[in-house]
Formats: sequence, C-alpha cells, structure tokens
Amino acid sequence: MTGIAPQLAATATIALRPATHDDVDAIMACERQPGYDDTVGRWSREEHLAALVEPSHRYIVALDSHSAVMGFVILQEIAPAASAVLVRRIAALSQGRGHGRALLDHALALIFDELGAAKAWLRVWPHNARGMALYTKLGMREDGLSEVQRNGAPAVMTIMSIDAARYRDRKPRSETP
Repeated sequence: MTGIAPQLAATATIALRPATHDDVDAIMACERQPGYDDTVGRWSREEHLAALVEPSHRYIVALDSHSAVMGFVILQEIAPAASAVLVRRIAALSQGRGHGRALLDHALALIFDELGAAKAWLRVWPHNARGMALYTKLGMREDGLSEVQRNGAPAVMTIMSIDAARYRDRKPRSETP
C-alpha cells in the first residue's frame, strides 16, 4: 500500500483515514472487545482526546462500507527526524476479517514512505500469539524484550520491529506463500 494519500486509503472492503475526536467512542469500543484488556490495553476518553492532538501521535481508523469504525492504530514517537516510530496500539472490532492487517500495512507505509523513518517497532505480550503472527507476516521480527509495569508488578513484553530495508524487500502479498 505504498504511495497512499494520508487523507483516505481504501482496500477491497475497508477504507482507512486519520481519526478525529468524533471517532473516540468507536475507538474505545474497539479496545474494549473481550480479551483486549489483556492484549491491547485501554485508555480513557481523556487519554485518547489528549493523544489525538499530540503532534507526535497519529491515529488511523478502518471504516466499513457504511463508514462505521471497524478498527484503529495509534502511532507514537513521530518527529521531523524520527529514526523509529512506535506502533502503540492496534485493535479491530472483529478479528480475522483483515482490518488489523490493513491498518498495520497502512501504518507501515506511512512510517516508511511518508515519514521516512528508519524503523517501526512495537511491544507485544508474549501470550498474544495472534498479534505476533500478524506482525511476523508483515515482516516484523523479534528485537528484544521490554520490562514494563503491569497492574503494579514487573512484566516483560516482546519488542518486534522492521527496518526500512526489510519493509521495502517484502514480497507483495500475492507472491507470499
């Protein structure tokens, strides 16, 4: 999905566009799907509204054919000379329909083609096999561990990343076995 206009991008069944403050309720509904509190995380309305106006953040939403939000991705650590951009959160209302893949494909195109970053990275819980499988399919590799606090206790997340060269060397989906 390289060369995508940042205003609106379309796949076969969904459209992608930057999120607005009017999307916050739908974004919160996505991250509140059963099981997502353990794998995706949740923010309050105030946290999302503050992040939406933060210059170092970008929100992208996936829309169905009726313009309803079906998922979102948050990018962070965006700066004029950012060498690495964090994919902070990605969630879809329904798993297995390609919304998460479309969002991450679009986010990677934005990170490498528009922002010119050298690397995209994220943290994922090791037990989130579905997320790790998606990230691996899109060319990301395990790149270390990150110690974090979870519910007041130390925890470890897996860092996954992809650099610009690996992103550009990926085979098109139609050629991927």
